[in-house]
Amino acid sequence: MIGRFELTYFRGFDSYVLDDLTRVNLLVGPNNSGKTTILEALQLLANHGAPSILFKSTHRRGEALMPSNGQDADGRERDLHDLSHHFHGHRLEEGAWLGVKSDDDLGWIRLAIRQSHNEQSQDLFDFDEGRLQTFVLDISCSAHDSVELAVNDDGSLSLSPDARRTLAARALSPTRPARFLAVDALRSRELVEMWDKVQLEGREAEVVNAMRILEPDLTSIHFLSHRRFRGFGGSPGVLLGLRAGMPRIPMGSHGDGMRRLLGLSLALVDVSNGLLLADEIDTGLHWTAMEDLWRLVVESACQSSLQVFATTHSYDCIRGLASLLQSRPELSDAVSIHKIERSLGSAIPFSGEQIVTAVEQEIELR
Repeated sequence: MIGRFELTYFRGFDSYVLDDLTRVNLLVGPNNSGKTTILEALQLLANHGAPSILFKSTHRRGEALMPSNGQDADGRERDLHDLSHHFHGHRLEEGAWLGVKSDDDLGWIRLAIRQSHNEQSQDLFDFDEGRLQTFVLDISCSAHDSVELAVNDDGSLSLSPDARRTLAARALSPTRPARFLAVDALRSRELVEMWDKVQLEGREAEVVNAMRILEPDLTSIHFLSHRRFRGFGGSPGVLLGLRAGMPRIPMGSHGDGMRRLLGLSLALVDVSNGLLLADEIDTGLHWTAMEDLWRLVVESACQSSLQVFATTHSYDCIRGLASLLQSRPELSDAVSIHKIERSLGSAIPFSGEQIVTAVEQEIELR
């Protein structure tokens, strides 16, 4: 389990430390304080600096580039991902680098930019007319030998099939699984993959029980596989079975909170012994569900040796966590809040007992 986590020159942070981490860690702070960045750094570390994690981040943030001639060999449009935004100051230049490290078996990663001197490395990439590969991205980590990837002059990585095969052969498998829950709903493929794992392990009842936070009458969950049942944006058709004699109801009829809770419940099963990274964990959920939400998260984390990092802007979310700790004080050692203030260089930790005291005395934690 991570007890200390450091990031250097990563996005908006020049240097930052989180210490005294616990089983469940809630990150709080104002907008643009870097809470989501910390989750992204953890995901990148868990995947040994894999470029695919950088690409997912640029997609979530709307940073992917789409040039007018951006097409692959089959004529389909492709995204080009500007690497510069991952480096402090948004600068992609000789000597730029970023680093992330922890005090556990996840170890460390370092991504560095240098001038290109090896023409052979450029065989890994597509050449678009008018675009040059002038830099090299060097990815080093504690678990693998370093790898070099060419960078286009506009700051993007445009991976060819050869590059993808090279990265696959490098086998950047995570030391521990890590699942990132973004503010918007999970993609259809991710939900289906997690549901398949739940079924293979025979753990459907755990997910159903978790979903009863919002629908006490829930008895079963059913994914519809045929494509004609796909909803807007390719969302999977999901039916909820309620009391006997009642028809199964599409999950969409219950609102966004139910879909968000389904993603969270599936992720808690999917990443046993790994990391759950939940951005704005309370999104779509009413304040009255907060204590039950935290009971689900903390108990699941303790039972499955799972470490949770979550963010919130809501004081109702913090109150719900404090309420749980008041009724279940034995869980206090497993929980902490970390106030993110970029100017201080390190987060301010609050233990479980301090969370309860702060809420009782109406001390502002956000």
